[in-house]
Amino acid sequence: MSSFNNFIKKKFVSDSIITVGSHIFIGASGLIVNSIIGINYNAYGLGIFSQCISIYFVLSILANFGIETSTQKHTAQFQNNYNKLKIIFVNSLFTTFIISIIVTITFYIFLFMKLTSFISVEIIKFLQILCISTPFFAINKTINSFNVGLRKMNIYSIVRSTRWLMIVIGILIIIFQKSPITSIPKIFIFTELCISFYLIIINRRYFGKIYTSEIKLHLTYGTKNMIGNFSNEFNLRMPIVIVGYILGNIEAGFFAYVLSFARAVVLIPQAIQKNFNPIFTKNWFDNNHKKNEKNIVQVFKHCLISLIPVFLILYIFFIMYTSLLMPPEYLSLYPILLILLFGMATIYLFGPFMTFLVMTDYLYINILRIIIPCVLNILVILLFIKEYGNVGVALAGTISLIYHLFLMNYLYKRFLNINIFNLTIFSMNKW
Repeated sequence: MSSFNNFIKKKFVSDSIITVGSHIFIGASGLIVNSIIGINYNAYGLGIFSQCISIYFVLSILANFGIETSTQKHTAQFQNNYNKLKIIFVNSLFTTFIISIIVTITFYIFLFMKLTSFISVEIIKFLQILCISTPFFAINKTINSFNVGLRKMNIYSIVRSTRWLMIVIGILIIIFQKSPITSIPKIFIFTELCISFYLIIINRRYFGKIYTSEIKLHLTYGTKNMIGNFSNEFNLRMPIVIVGYILGNIEAGFFAYVLSFARAVVLIPQAIQKNFNPIFTKNWFDNNHKKNEKNIVQVFKHCLISLIPVFLILYIFFIMYTSLLMPPEYLSLYPILLILLFGMATIYLFGPFMTFLVMTDYLYINILRIIIPCVLNILVILLFIKEYGNVGVALAGTISLIYHLFLMNYLYKRFLNINIFNLTIFSMNKW
C-alpha cells in the first residue's frame, strides 16, 4: 500500500510539472500574441482582438454547455470501467456537437440581425469568421476533459500547447503577409480543425453506442454546471468588453495587455487543479476525506512557498519586457498590474480547490459561489470605470476576488464540511 501511495504521489508530481509547464507556455504565448498584435496593429487593433477573443471564449462556454465538466467528473469516477468509459466518451461528444451547432447558428442570427449595435463594425466582421471554429473548440474541450479524467495529462498538455503554438505562428505569418487583422480568425478555425482530428483519432478506441439516457445525463449535469462556467467566464472576459464599450478600443487594448500578465500567474494553480480534481473526486466518493484534507494542506504549502518569487519575477519581467519591446505608453500600466496581482494572489493560493462543489455534485451551490462575485464585479466596474478608468476596473476585479474567497470558505464549511481556511492559513503554525 505504501509503494502504491508513493507511485500515486510521484505521478501527481510528474503530471503537475507537465501541466504547469504547458500552462506557462500558454501564458507566454498569450503574451506574445498580445504583444505582436499591439505592435503591428497598435492598441486599437489589440482592443478589437481582445474583445473578440473575450466574446469567443464566453460563447464557447455556451457551446460546450458544461459537458466538459460532466465528462471529466464521470470519467474520473469510472476510470477503471472501460465499457462505461466508451459510453461516456461517445455520448458526451455527440451531445457537445449538437449543442455547439445550435449555439453557433443562434449567435450568427444574432450578429446578422444587427442586434449588436453597441459593438463596432470591425468586431462584428472579426466575430463572423472567428465563430466558425466554436463547435470544434467546444468538441475539443470535451475530449480533452475526457483525457483529464483518465489522468492522461500529457495529451491534455500537448493539445493546449499545440493550439497556442499554431496560433502564434499563424499570426506571425499573417503579419508578415501584411494581411488585415480580420484574417486572424482563420488561424483559429484551422487550428481547432487539426486538434479535433488528432483527438478523435487517438481516442477512437472509446467510441461506443449512443444512449438517450446518457445524453440526458450530460445535458442535466452540464446545464447546471454551464451556468456556473458561463458566469465565471463572463466575469473573466466581460471587463475587456465593458472597457471597449465605455472607454473605447484603445483603452481595451491597454487593459488586455496588462491583464495578460496578471493572468499568467494563475495558470500555475489552474494546472495543479487539473491534476488535483481526479484525485479529489476519487477520494471523495471513496469516503477518504482525511486523505483529501492532507492533500489540500500539501498543495497549499507549495503554492504559498512559491507565491512571492513567482509574483516578483512576473513584475520584473513586465517592466523589462514592456520597456524593451512595447511603445512607452504601455509602461505606465504598472499600477494596474499591481492592483490585479493583489487579487490574483487569492486564485494562486486557493485556485486548486475552487471546483470541489462541482466534483461533489453540489452544482447549484457552485452556481451561487460564482454568480455572486460576478455580479459584484460588474457592479463595481460600472461604479468605478467613469471616474478611475482602467484602474477602477482592476480595483473591481480585486474586490470581487477577495469577497469570493470568503464566500467559498463559507460554502465549503456549510455543504462539504471542509474548512479551507483552517486547513491552509490557520494551520501554518503546525507545519
